[in-house]
Amino acid sequence: MSASTKPVTAQSPCVGYCTTVLGDDVCRSCLRTFDEITRWVEMSDEARCAVNQRINDLMAG
Repeated sequence: MSASTKPVTAQSPCVGYCTTVLGDDVCRSCLRTFDEITRWVEMSDEARCAVNQRINDLMAG
């Protein structure tokens, strides 16, 4: 695991500062899409981990 990634879990990546309310397609804080944010509570742990893996990959460059 590189220094720029963290372990993939089903925990929400939310940091409490959502920018999707301004019309962004992706939250600038947690990097989830609006759809991922709104469906988070009904997603399986596997689906949540997949979202978090996508975010980790994006941040790793």
